[in-house]
Amino acid sequence: MDQENLEYLKEKLKFTGFDTDLNAALEKQIKAGNQAFQLPHSMEIEGKKMDFSLHFRKSNTSERYFLNKYDASLQNPNPEISPKQHTFYNNQSVTAKEAFNLLEGRAVKKGMLNADNEPYQAWMQLDFAEKDKNNNFKIESYHENYGFDSKEALSKLPIKELQDPTKTEWMLKAFEKGNVYPVTMEKGGKEEIMYVSANPKFKSVNVYDVEMKMVKTNDLKLGKDQGKEVKQDQQEEKQQAPKVKNTPKEPKKGKGARM
Repeated sequence: MDQENLEYLKEKLKFTGFDTDLNAALEKQIKAGNQAFQLPHSMEIEGKKMDFSLHFRKSNTSERYFLNKYDASLQNPNPEISPKQHTFYNNQSVTAKEAFNLLEGRAVKKGMLNADNEPYQAWMQLDFAEKDKNNNFKIESYHENYGFDSKEALSKLPIKELQDPTKTEWMLKAFEKGNVYPVTMEKGGKEEIMYVSANPKFKSVNVYDVEMKMVKTNDLKLGKDQGKEVKQDQQEEKQQAPKVKNTPKEPKKGKGARM
């Protein structure tokens, strides 16, 4: 057994969001020496059940194994409704939590490489109305040139956390991973806890109240003068903001406009 390969795969599983839960089963399968194997796993995310099946295969030229893809299935609380299923491939670098967010209908921002091996950023979102030949949902991709800027979109809302550079960075990271993130906003002259998520297709931010009901953003948007004040505060505190690591780049892809 290639011990270095085993440790690499353990790190891969940890990065993908499976922690150490599958390490024992992984080692057992590698010791068995089969050409290919699958590891099933279930977890609860935000109160909902996610089932996974991770596909491993041995190289044709060595004893090394690779995680090629995993099937993700989001179970519906209503057993009469079929689960949403999608296969995510290794070169997409989608974590288990990001897979959950995508199957919930939200968008996730990822680092990618174009046909010329040049890095770029793009939002990906599943189109539940259409499937491809492999029975996967079509993936809509919104390139950085599409014009949706996370920070700019959030800055149009009276979000208290934007006044703190550290909290702003936390919010942006969670926002771009497809999470629904809690924020403090002013509404009707008083502060309220609300939740935000990205809507790159319409270059906007979805806002929800504490009961997760949609809130009209027109009632919340800052006036021009308020927006300038927030932007100026952010610029003055810019040097205090922590650096954020770049999103892991993906291996070479095909067309960037739609996957």
